[in-house]
Amino acid sequence: MTSFKSKLARLGPLPAERRGAAPLAVAQASLDRGPAVDGVGSSEAPPALAAAAPAPTDAAPAAASASPSTGVARPSLDDLRERISRIVARGAPPTPRADPARGELPFHVEQTPGGPLYASRTRSLAAARVGRAPLVAARDADPAMLALLSLDPALAGCDVRRALFLDTETTGLAGGTGTVPFLIGLAWFDPGADSAGPLGEPPSDGFVMEQLLLRRLGEEEPILRRLAERLADASMIVTYNGKAFDMPLLRTRYVMNRLPPPPELPHLDLVHVARRIHKARLKSRTLIALEHDVLGRVRVGDVPGGEIVACYAHFLRTGDEEALLGVVEHNAADVLAMVALVGLYGEPLGSLAAGDLAGAAATLRRAGALERAAELADAAVERGGGAVARRARGDIAKARGDKARALADYEALAAEIDDPSVRLELAKLYEHHVRSFARALELADQGTAEPEPAQARRRARLQRKVDRSAAALALPFGQAAGAGAVDGAPARPCSEPAAPQREGDARGREE
Repeated sequence: MTSFKSKLARLGPLPAERRGAAPLAVAQASLDRGPAVDGVGSSEAPPALAAAAPAPTDAAPAAASASPSTGVARPSLDDLRERISRIVARGAPPTPRADPARGELPFHVEQTPGGPLYASRTRSLAAARVGRAPLVAARDADPAMLALLSLDPALAGCDVRRALFLDTETTGLAGGTGTVPFLIGLAWFDPGADSAGPLGEPPSDGFVMEQLLLRRLGEEEPILRRLAERLADASMIVTYNGKAFDMPLLRTRYVMNRLPPPPELPHLDLVHVARRIHKARLKSRTLIALEHDVLGRVRVGDVPGGEIVACYAHFLRTGDEEALLGVVEHNAADVLAMVALVGLYGEPLGSLAAGDLAGAAATLRRAGALERAAELADAAVERGGGAVARRARGDIAKARGDKARALADYEALAAEIDDPSVRLELAKLYEHHVRSFARALELADQGTAEPEPAQARRRARLQRKVDRSAAALALPFGQAAGAGAVDGAPARPCSEPAAPQREGDARGREE
């Protein structure tokens, strides 16, 4: 038995013994008593052994977490959960305020069927300006002029007093379903306030600015429903690059929120108008650049467009409303700048610089309004518009059929700048209108803005005409008269119209 007891000791404590020592004590007592007599063993332990056996206690579960080898207690699953929660709570940012209307942002909350709507509404004074341009000038803008400058006839019948100016700040510039407009700026003309102004001034006309803020993602429905209401009351939309970005993005958000799409209204996108009017004077035609170079206003402390997304992400993550204050001011400045630009473009003759007038005149020529285009071109030349103004006036005169005016402007322009396209226009006029083939050939030899095969054909044709004219000079007077006009003959001064043939007819036969 001794060898068996030593082997048992080398095995270590049995599983049952790890929960309590009583079974081991009973086994050892049975071994000490020896074998049973006549096959009958004792059925109970001696009193001394029974008293020595430890009774089970409540401390047994705690012993289960102890390591058999080291005896160090291991943490339970509940302890681990508690430790993790303490670590996460230490680094968690504060949650955003439940009601931004009570914080630093200038918004008030409106309870709507679709949820809370955070809106800000202000009213401009009658004398408000953006730089040198008054806001109220947009109220009297000529819709026909805006339609011509935008090359969109649908705008001619719109009421500018019911125009809705719109600009959005979004979570990205890529568009698509993942981009969300979190701030929408709106402005419209209000014919009069119900009460006096803040300084006691009488009620007057002005523009109302309304901004709609998305407090957190997923609460777009009240904003989209308010925008639909504003669009329903408007006669036209005014944006800056809204045809390519803002409106397609907003229509996508209506689809994503399972709302009816907004009404389709005539759309004046000022970015296209600005590119046509200011392309000769301004290299950058962003809205901020126009505000600086055209309206004469410099933004101080403005949030750059590239930082707007980061500001809103910071607001969502931390609830820091101060991060959005600059974004709200940036959005308001963009909307008011569009209002001021409509006032300038709606009456360009009295507000635009000479170079910009030339761009407006060229745009009106494209639209077919030649008389109004000629008026703007004359004003541009008189105000010192330079080569750009002369080129615009020459092109307009040519389109109107005033070849003498066009010839004079192109000649002055050729003496001022070296432009192959100007020489091409002069070569055409000298060939088909003045019929001075030698002068036309001289201009063609200097180079025109044509492909090389076209230039070669033009020079060859002019050379044949010059040769025929020279041959006609060698004939007697009667025969020369029958052969046709002699090159350089003063039979028809430049101010007189061409022969019964038209320029297009002559070009078609000669080319």
